[in-house]
Amino acid sequence: MPIAEHAGAREEFTNIRVNREGRWFTGDREIVNWKVISHFKQNLFRDEKGIYIYQEFRQFSEKGYITVEGPLLAVFRVDKDKLTFDSLDTLPVATAQVVQNTEDDALYVFYPRLGCYASVPAAVAPDFAELLAEDEGLVLFCGRPVPRIRIEQWS
Repeated sequence: MPIAEHAGAREEFTNIRVNREGRWFTGDREIVNWKVISHFKQNLFRDEKGIYIYQEFRQFSEKGYITVEGPLLAVFRVDKDKLTFDSLDTLPVATAQVVQNTEDDALYVFYPRLGCYASVPAAVAPDFAELLAEDEGLVLFCGRPVPRIRIEQWS
């Protein structure tokens, strides 16, 4: 869904990409400054052309489209009623859609605002695991079966 206030922004297809491991690159160089990555993640939006970073510079605004090859976000915090992503966005646990990717058997959370997947890093795995159960070989998230799918498109 297009953001009305972004309509007049200059558009550019950048060489910024997120690889399969969720690491950010510009061209062949990895972006290692976590403050830059955090800024990018907090300014992500989606329209019909894809996911973009929205920036404002004085009177100018820009939409920089990025390539997404893997998990764009990560779950940063797990509470009993909400998940917080490293973009600082939250999602109610009650509506969270968790999938198990058959390619790596890892669990990912679908983030509907951007239509992308978020990883569940080891740092939050113990808290995330408290929302999981197993029943007759099925993994359950908050009592709901976790579908096993192959994630073909990350965004």
